Amino acid sequence: MKCIKAILVLITIILLCSTGQALRTFSGDTISIDTAVADDIIAAGNMVSINAPVDSAIVAGGTVNINAPVKGDVIAAGGQVYVNADVGGKVVAAGGNVNLGGNIGTNLVALGGQVNIFPGKTIERDALIGGGQVVNAGRVNGTITVSANQFNNTGSAGKVNFYKVEDQANKREDYEMGFNIFSLLAILGYFILGLILVKYLPGIFLAVDGEVRSSTLLKTLLGFVMIIASFIAVLLVALTVVGLPIALISTLLIFAALMLSGTFVSFSLGKWIGEQAKIKQGDLVYFVIGFVILNVLFLLPLVGGLLSLISMSLGFAAILYAARHMATVCQAKAA
Repeated sequence: MKCIKAILVLITIILLCSTGQALRTFSGDTISIDTAVADDIIAAGNMVSINAPVDSAIVAGGTVNINAPVKGDVIAAGGQVYVNADVGGKVVAAGGNVNLGGNIGTNLVALGGQVNIFPGKTIERDALIGGGQVVNAGRVNGTITVSANQFNNTGSAGKVNFYKVEDQANKREDYEMGFNIFSLLAILGYFILGLILVKYLPGIFLAVDGEVRSSTLLKTLLGFVMIIASFIAVLLVALTVVGLPIALISTLLIFAALMLSGTFVSFSLGKWIGEQAKIKQGDLVYFVIGFVILNVLFLLPLVGGLLSLISMSLGFAAILYAARHMATVCQAKAA
């Protein structure tokens, strides 16, 4: 159910969002945008605060604060997301807590443990919300669709669709043992596969490692976008009968890249740690170090899922960049 919801949210983002031709990027531990930016922005950091008007914003961080008006759309992901100012376009938000304290010009898509629409705030069109607890104290002019454990609707809406998510705790316990065994076997399989690939295809790992270390933050953001765009493109190609074989092969390649993304990132992480600690060992040792550390990080509560998404996005982009570079070199040699 969670996977289906995540896929629906991602597809909704693609269908609803418009692309811009220009943008500005910000990164760091603490980001505070205090001067108006007549442009689209992408920002990522531990705490990101937008305190001056911008055209549109794509933001990821531990805490995200939108404290100034946004002319266009807002896409935000973080542990805490606060939209405290008016947004002229749509808002797509995901986080542990999502708090909407500003008017929204078009649609709202939100996913979080707690989602709040504050009193006196208006969503001009529709709202699609998934979460543990959802509170609507504002007004939704169109349809509000909620899938949650609890829904407190003290506000108003043109139409309300509420789908209660029952507590699956008891049923989940029946599946945990089998799931954990499957997870361990999958990790072991990836570990063995990684050792084989590193030993017999070291050149590919070194090429991808170079891409991982170059513009890491930018590639992570681009990788996330490219994953979604790739599946949308495959879907569009599959709609034509002629393109169906291409779509099937492309889908297999995309899944292969996604499945191997963590393997390449593990190697890069282990190699970087080895260099910092001045550990002079072979590529296999670097891979083992990175693989163990990365999979331990994936088990951390709250941030484990986010780290997994970051690893997948970074690895996917690095693989594509490395493939493009290797194709260019082959073409140059052939010429």
